[in-house]
Amino acid sequence: MLYIMLAGGKSKRLGFNKLLISVCGLPLVWVSFIKYKSLGFDLKVAVSKHTSNEVIFLKFLGAEIIETPGKGYSEDVGYLLKLYKEPIVLFSADSIYLKKEHIKYFLSKTDHQSISAAVKRRNKIVYVGMNYAVPGCEKDKIIFLNDKKLSYSINVIEDLEVFKKWLWKNGCYSLFQ
Repeated sequence: MLYIMLAGGKSKRLGFNKLLISVCGLPLVWVSFIKYKSLGFDLKVAVSKHTSNEVIFLKFLGAEIIETPGKGYSEDVGYLLKLYKEPIVLFSADSIYLKKEHIKYFLSKTDHQSISAAVKRRNKIVYVGMNYAVPGCEKDKIIFLNDKKLSYSINVIEDLEVFKKWLWKNGCYSLFQ
């Protein structure tokens, strides 16, 4: 199976480059890459023209880089599906709370169709930055995970503040459990 971390966004909602935020003394993009690699995935990283600074950090870690057009999430995923012509497990680089048990449960629900992971927060569906994309399968099924903190994926200042408080309370080691 192909695993790709998406690190090519513009960070428009947050207003500054979230992937370079310092987390435990390292850029968030490093922490995310190391975390997913430590879970045993043969991980590639999708970047775009919007994330040239991240590429420098990722190459230092030996990441296999894939350049996408950077036109938006759906467009970039479509590009990756056309490029590889096989199902892809996608992780957003800012989905910092995902753990192996979340991923294992999610992947057990694939059934050869596209799926997206989500949680309910304040009676709204919040996507958590994990997808299983299948070529030719335009419509995806939502798989709900039972962990509310997954809804905070550092897209807005509120999410960043929640993450900082959680990290202060739980420590850096908890990111890799």
